[in-house]
Amino acid sequence: MRLVMLAMCLVGAMLAQTLRAETVMSEVTGNWAGADGGGFYFRAVLSQVEDRARLQIWNGLDAVPDRSDAPAFDNDQIALAAFATAQRLEVIQTDTGSMLGLTIAFADETAEGQEALMISYVDNQFTLMGFGHESTVEGADKAYTCALDLWNGTAVVNGVAGALPPMDFEAKNALTWTFGAAFAREYCPALE
Repeated sequence: MRLVMLAMCLVGAMLAQTLRAETVMSEVTGNWAGADGGGFYFRAVLSQVEDRARLQIWNGLDAVPDRSDAPAFDNDQIALAAFATAQRLEVIQTDTGSMLGLTIAFADETAEGQEALMISYVDNQFTLMGFGHESTVEGADKAYTCALDLWNGTAVVNGVAGALPPMDFEAKNALTWTFGAAFAREYCPALE
């Protein structure tokens, strides 16, 4: 009987570990200075742990780093993945370097849409440059959109432009960003 109970406990522990297991959804590499190099190389990994999206970033001086060391950036609450239909990372080239784009498409019983984050490496900080949310609620006559340019302090909500509240550099730190932060910080008005 004790052996059966021990076996059941071990199976339960293995199942619990499996449920908490991390699944890599997307991985990209690049250089923060752009395609020509000259800046830190990086590897970014988007994974899902339970109902959360986790973003990890490794920086390297001379080459794209592997995942053997601790990441320079690790945020396991950066986005909600519970209702995700697609999760991806991409490296976006700009005139001033590269940005890391994270997009999560979602759908549940009442709404569908997507959220996107834009992150850059500025002055040794993983800086949130932009955020976008668009969704359509079942039965609603129009979609809800909120696009934030955190770097320049502007917002466009359902086509209406406005200014974000003043924020210091640390307020743009992507380590402090969690799913729902745009609404909790009142950068995007609450969904009705």
